[in-house]
This record gives sequence, structure tokens and C-alpha cells, in this order.
Amino acid sequence: MSSTYSQYTFGDPEWDEINKFLLARGLPITEDGAVNVEGMRNEMGSVVTTIMKNSLQDPGRRVSVRDHQGAVDGGTIVIRSYTPAGSDQTETFPLMVWYHGGGFVAGELETDDADLKLLAASENISIVSVDYRLAPEHVFPVQINDSLAALKWSIANAPLLRADPNKGVIVAGVSAGGNLAAQVAIHARDDPSFANIITGQLLEMPWLAEASAYPSRFKEQLRSVEDLSSNSPMLSKDFIRKLGDLTKLDYASPRFSPFYVHSIQDLPKTFIQIAGRDPLRDEAILYGQMLKEAGVPVRTEIYPGCPHAFHYVRPSTAAALKFRKDTAEGIRWLLQ
Repeated sequence: MSSTYSQYTFGDPEWDEINKFLLARGLPITEDGAVNVEGMRNEMGSVVTTIMKNSLQDPGRRVSVRDHQGAVDGGTIVIRSYTPAGSDQTETFPLMVWYHGGGFVAGELETDDADLKLLAASENISIVSVDYRLAPEHVFPVQINDSLAALKWSIANAPLLRADPNKGVIVAGVSAGGNLAAQVAIHARDDPSFANIITGQLLEMPWLAEASAYPSRFKEQLRSVEDLSSNSPMLSKDFIRKLGDLTKLDYASPRFSPFYVHSIQDLPKTFIQIAGRDPLRDEAILYGQMLKEAGVPVRTEIYPGCPHAFHYVRPSTAAALKFRKDTAEGIRWLLQ
């Protein structure tokens, strides 16, 4: 049986052509069938960063960018801050904590640097970007623990960031970073030390589960990972599993998959952006529906025909431009 949402697999002529090229290029796999971690890191660290910086416009407003050291279990990580600059140094802003993508094995601060500068300037928001430790050198649950530590650091250092949590706190991320944002929102709800500090979550093409561990009651609703396994250029079922195995994810743990969490009530307002030709598509759609049923205000946007992480691959396409416009509008909605 095909996915209920298979109509979103196609529908963008511009991306239908690009997808043919991307499918021919293949996934970053070594000759022996393993994930090419070094290749992924180089791609996201240099190629994607260059594409983004060359494609995105200058913010047109000065943004103060600083790197800070944040303490985590067993060491420190870099937390980069983006603060709108202006003559009034007493002005404070809402806060957004950003977690990059990369399947838990790749991605870095530079990947989203150009994007986050634009968002800080256009949305008048203080942003921190978290350089959480990567697998396979650091395995689950290091990534979620680092993400929580970064949120705590950001709240504790709000004056340094010119952030005012009373004006709103958003956790946000893309792909694996979307998983981390969702997990941080759940943990913050349950941890009295956070006192319901998070007011919104922005989940971009989030990785929320692994197909071999889908709860039985949801399996018929989660068909895209099978349907698109050989027909989506950026991810496949097998590749997703290999990324998870490198990270030593506990696929049935509520600390990885929100589908195993005891309750998703009382979570913050949620904006989810979903790629129509993404094997992770149905997971994101289902999570949005579950949150709505639990009484959480939710908005979703689906981009037909677009593969996972499409806005990095071709940032000047109409769909990618709409994606960024929707992100900005979604942040405004989350802060209302």
C-alpha cells in the first residue's frame, strides 16, 4: 500500500529535473557500502557552505557574531551567537536555539551561518547555533545531552546574548537537528528547571523515527520511507539506518523518537516544514497531526516534489525561496 501522501512526491517541474541529476549522483557511500562520513563532512563543511554564502543576500543590517565555549559532559562545545546590532545596546530580543542537520555525523556551524545571519537581521531575534558533538566519535545520547546543555547555557547567558526569554524562546533545527529540537522541547516540558521556558519549536524536515522500530500502530501511516527509498535523491531507507547505526541510536527510545514518548500534550506551538519527496515526509506529517490532536497549535508547510534538504542543494529555486520565506513567517507566528 502506498503512502496516503504520495501526491506530494511530484508536482514541481523545476525540482523534477534537478532530482534526475541528484539521483544519478547517488548517496555518499564508500565502495564497501558504508557511509562516507568524511565525504559528508566535506560536502556540508565546504560545498554547501559555499553555495549558501554565494546564493543568499547580504542581511543589509549588521549582525554581531560571536563564538562562545559552553560546558558539556566531558568537555566543551562551541555555541555561536547572532545578535542584531544597533545603536540601542539595551534592546533585547526573543531567543532561538538552532541545531544543524547532517544525520548526527556531519554538519557544522558554517553550514547555516549565512541563513542564520539573515534570520537574526530580518526577524529581530537573537540566535544561537549549537556545534554539538558528532558520531561516530560521540554516540547517542551525547547529541541530545549537548543540545540540552546548550539551551541551559543560552538561558543562563541571556543578557550576554541580549536575549529576553520572556519575549519567546524557540528551539529549531533541520533533519537530525529537527529531531534534537523536538527532543529538547519534550525534555524542557518535563524538567522543572526549565519552567516551560520554550514557547515554540521549528522543525524542518525532521528525522523522528527509524523504520525498523516504527510503533505497530503507526506503520500504515509511515509509508514514505519505503515508497521513496530508491526514488529520493538525498536519503534512502538503508542510508538512514546506517546513519542511525553509526550514532548507536536506540530506535525505540523516547529520547530518540517522539512516537515513543508517554505524552505529547503541553508541548509548545509548532511549525513543521516538510519536503514532499523526502523519505522522512510521513513521519513529519504524522507528528504534526498527533500534536494537533494533543491540543498543540500546529502549522505545516509541504513542498511538493522537493527532496530532503533541498533548500541547501539549490537555494535559488522557487521552492527554496518559498521555504525561507515560510521559515521567517513561521518564526513570527511562533512568537505571537
